[in-house]
Amino acid sequence: MEFGAEYIQWPGFGLTGYHLALPEQLIQYFVSDTSDSEWQVVGDKWFLYLVATGLLCTLGMLGVKFLRKQSAPNPQSRNWSLGETVGFVCLGFIPLIVFCFIGWKFVVSNTNIIGGYGLMVGMVFGILFYAFLMLLAHAVSPWRRDLYPRRR
Repeated sequence: MEFGAEYIQWPGFGLTGYHLALPEQLIQYFVSDTSDSEWQVVGDKWFLYLVATGLLCTLGMLGVKFLRKQSAPNPQSRNWSLGETVGFVCLGFIPLIVFCFIGWKFVVSNTNIIGGYGLMVGMVFGILFYAFLMLLAHAVSPWRRDLYPRRR
């Protein structure tokens, strides 16, 4: 058996496979009720959903930025100011929060385990993860001057 994974069976579906088991200390921050026997599985799903949502929102916003820069009428309008870039990054918080709420309400099966506390912690984690990915993407891309202007 691999480290960090446990073997599970889903008798209702007849499927067997590995379920990624994240450390309990990490997952406890994302759930409200640990008295249920399924809290670890639900917490793992919620955490992985948040990571996937942050990554997809980052890729989506980078794609939109790429298309806006490519459709600019002249090279001067392809250069964004620091304020425009920060505003654009903050605009990505809106779909992230919407997707977090949709995932909490409809994707994660036991919303009572996650609870309102887990939703809020998840949204904060998603926003921080998305912001980190956007800063990292700007740091390693040709757009680094949009966010990190040259000093004169």
